[in-house]
Order: sequence, then structure tokens, then C-alpha cells
Amino acid sequence: MDKKKKLIVFMLIAAGGFVLDIATKLWAQSALTQDYLDPAKVEPFTFRMTLAFNHGSAFGMFSGLSGGRWILSIIGLAAMYFIFYLYRRPEIRHNLYLVGLALVAGGALGNLADRIIFGKVTDFLQMWLFRSIPITWPWPTFNVADVLLLAGVGCLMIFSFMPESKGLWGTSKPEKIVRK
Repeated sequence: MDKKKKLIVFMLIAAGGFVLDIATKLWAQSALTQDYLDPAKVEPFTFRMTLAFNHGSAFGMFSGLSGGRWILSIIGLAAMYFIFYLYRRPEIRHNLYLVGLALVAGGALGNLADRIIFGKVTDFLQMWLFRSIPITWPWPTFNVADVLLLAGVGCLMIFSFMPESKGLWGTSKPEKIVRK
């Protein structure tokens, strides 16, 4: 794929993910309350939509941090810079790598925009695994951006095991330790 097509594909995936994330968050803010919908059961999962706001990072970490909004926004901007650095590497030609980076970019941009504009990230999807077990608890509430991030990282992890990734992250074989 030539550079122009590569850029178009990257931008379409990243922008599409970003728009989908923002649109679903705006819908959730206008339509959902704490217990908007009864849980939908698809064994072994139980799924529901509920409005929640995350002032921290993943799983609510750092939510009590003074100035956390801006610290986490700066970290998000640094992550975006790193994603575009990885995208621009000339040796990257594999489509799975391109799609993975684009998904991560779309998800990161969605959560970053939410954090900068509103000071918090809107979450509205909640899921339990094996809810019939008495000791189960729900997975933390999440959003479309989180799904994009997870899918993108999954693509990058799969790519890292492919022959095309050899040398991309440094040596692919651990150095042999010689004991004397």
C-alpha cells in the first residue's frame, strides 16, 4: 500500500472510531440514567447500559489526583504523539499494524477529547461474567473508546508475533546469559 492510501486508511479508521465514540457518549449523556435499562442476559454474560463518569484513568485510577484532568490530558497527548511516531516509521507496511494503531488512535482521541472538554470520561457500558455465581462483580463501566483501545492493542499484540515484526521492537530473541 502506498503512503497516500496508508494515510487514508489510517485516518478513516481513527476518525471513524473517534466519531462513533463521541456520538455514543453524547447519546449516553442525554438518554441514560444510573439504571436506564434492565440487564440483558446473554449467558454467560450479563450486559446493561448505565451512565457513569470517570475522573481518573483506567478503572478510575488517579481519580482523586489534584490536577488529574490536566496531568492525564498531557499523558494522553504524549500517547497520541507516540502513536503517530509509530505510524510514520517507514518499515511498517503490514495492514494489521496499521489497523491496530488506527484503532488505538481513535480510542485515545475519544477519551482525550472527553477529558479535555468535560474534565471526565463518559462511560456507559457494563458487563458481568457468570453473574449467577454469588461472588461475581461487574467489570468496570466502559465506553466505545475503551473497546477500540482494547481491539487495537490486540491487533498490535498479534502483529508482534508475526515474522514481519522482527526487529521492530528490538531483538526478538533474548540474549543468552553466560555464567562464569
